[in-house]
Amino acid sequence: MNQMNDDNFQSLRNLISLKRYEQPDDAYFDELLDEFHRRQQQDHLKPSKRKEIFDCVATWFAGTSRWNYVMGAGAAYALIFFAVIFFWPKPDVTPVFNTAPIQHEELANSPESEDKALEADEEEAAEPDLY
Repeated sequence: MNQMNDDNFQSLRNLISLKRYEQPDDAYFDELLDEFHRRQQQDHLKPSKRKEIFDCVATWFAGTSRWNYVMGAGAAYALIFFAVIFFWPKPDVTPVFNTAPIQHEELANSPESEDKALEADEEEAAEPDLY
């Protein structure tokens, strides 16, 4: 196994020593220069969106009027205000409901309730007062 690594290392050294004397021809450098200029011109013709936005903002502030700064600050405050209102997490408040069963009360005007009231009065009158 060690012999195999030594052979690979020796062949790699031979390859590097051969490549040391190789140099690209002049046509390679001409093509490289042409490609560089083409890409540079392409960047100037079609700038990125970030650069376009930055240029618009820079042009807007170029007047150096105080009102531009005031309007910019007002727009920033309004943006922050609406972001806080709409995106701030709402507290998780759940209403507390009375879960006790409903107690029905009998109406006082019904004939059944009058009969029960009379019976209760009679029972109280019939019971002797021990106190």
